[in-house]
Amino acid sequence: MQNLSERDFLLQVLRGDQYAVAFCETLFSLSQVLDDLVDGDKPVGSTTVVNSFWDALIELPANPFYRMHEQYLRPQMAVALQDWRDSMVLERQPDVHARTLAFVMRDQLTGIVSQAAYLVGGRDWMQEVSPQIRLYFHDESLSDYLTSLMPEVPATDLDLVAPSDNTASGEDADEEEQS
Repeated sequence: MQNLSERDFLLQVLRGDQYAVAFCETLFSLSQVLDDLVDGDKPVGSTTVVNSFWDALIELPANPFYRMHEQYLRPQMAVALQDWRDSMVLERQPDVHARTLAFVMRDQLTGIVSQAAYLVGGRDWMQEVSPQIRLYFHDESLSDYLTSLMPEVPATDLDLVAPSDNTASGEDADEEEQS
């Protein structure tokens, strides 16, 4: 199945639903830009950033598949983003267990593809294609991943962990001080 292009694979497991495929492709693109920005391992131009904001704020919410299934997709998207964030912290820890957890957690978008398969084809369809989805998108081995990690960089140096993080209230610490 790895011989198929990503688009052809998505068309297959999402039963040809063009909007479901576009939804997944948009998420993948956004997640790659975010990862490149945070990792700093690939330059990201201003046009790419602006286009990504457009996709996140305009295209994704307007996608008919997303609009129809938002109540099922958005919570899973939130968990996938938090899992990715946690993986960024864990992969910078010195112990192998934390780094192994990071490997498992870093790309939970595959769970969203499985959920999309359920939404287009029901439980039986999702159960049939979900293992294929996982194998297709998780093609890197744990040993290759662990070998590729950069030297330990404290997560606090990446601004991913802040002791007074008030994101639940939607306020920055700087805004609180000014109030």
